[in-house]
Amino acid sequence: MDSLGKQPLSIVLIISRMKSCVHSPVEKVLHVGSLELDLIDRTARRGNRPIDLRPREFQLLKYMMQRSDQVLTFANLIKDVWHFKIAPETNRVNVHMGRLRSKVDGPNEAPMICNVRGEGFVLSATPALAKNLPGLRGLKQRELTQTNSNNV
Repeated sequence: MDSLGKQPLSIVLIISRMKSCVHSPVEKVLHVGSLELDLIDRTARRGNRPIDLRPREFQLLKYMMQRSDQVLTFANLIKDVWHFKIAPETNRVNVHMGRLRSKVDGPNEAPMICNVRGEGFVLSATPALAKNLPGLRGLKQRELTQTNSNNV
C-alpha cells in the first residue's frame, strides 16, 4: 500500500479506472418481448427462430431495441445509425426498415416494427400498441412510453 502512495497520481488513477472497467456490468444481450439480440455473438432470434442480419440491419435493430416503445424519427435514425450530420433526401431508412421488418416480423407473428405515418418507426413487444399506432400520430415519445407502461 505504501508503494502506491508514492507513485504519481496518474498511475494510481489509471489502475483504479482499469479495475472499475473490469467490474462494470456490460449489456451482452438485449430483449424486447420474444426478440433477442446478442451483442457479443452478433446474432438475433425471435423466439426459437434465428434471424440473419446484415451489419447495418444489426446496428438498426440494436438502436431500436435500446429505445423500444419510442417513436424514432427519420432524422434521428439517419443521424444515429448512419452517422450523417444532415438528413439527405433519400429513402434509405425506409428500404432498410422494410428489410428488417420482413426478417423480424415473420408469418403468423404479431408485428413488432411499425411505421408511425409521417413520424418514423417504433419497435414494441406490445401488440395493442402496434395495432393502435395510426391513432398515436400526435403523441410525443414520453406520452407513447407512458401509454405502453399503462397497458402492461
